[in-house]
Amino acid sequence: MAKAKSVVANPDEPADPEGGGGFAEWAMLTVHALRIELAKSYRVAVDLLSEMPGVLEEIGLTRLPHYTVLRTWFERIPTATWRAFLGASAEKRTGHPAIDSTGFDRDQPSRHSLTARTTAFER
Repeated sequence: MAKAKSVVANPDEPADPEGGGGFAEWAMLTVHALRIELAKSYRVAVDLLSEMPGVLEEIGLTRLPHYTVLRTWFERIPTATWRAFLGASAEKRTGHPAIDSTGFDRDQPSRHSLTARTTAFER
């Protein structure tokens, strides 16, 4: 949540405004990051999150977006915002240097590349 709030224009916007309306951009980024962390489809991730009242309370959501809303929102997010969020998430937290849409751990390929470059340099 903190990383999502650090990259949006209005970090003080309520996650889930009273009386309906759209969700805050930072809240949608957070839900999307949770979807990636859970490694689930949009539909399954929303279903799982609906069973996690503590997580929803922490984010400040009293309801969840429909999975199609989440998917459509992600397709339309400004590239600059997504890049800033990826950059902010690029610290080692779960063994992955950054949120990666492929889900692959980038640590091992990076070591392989470093070893190959070092070996070539030593020749």
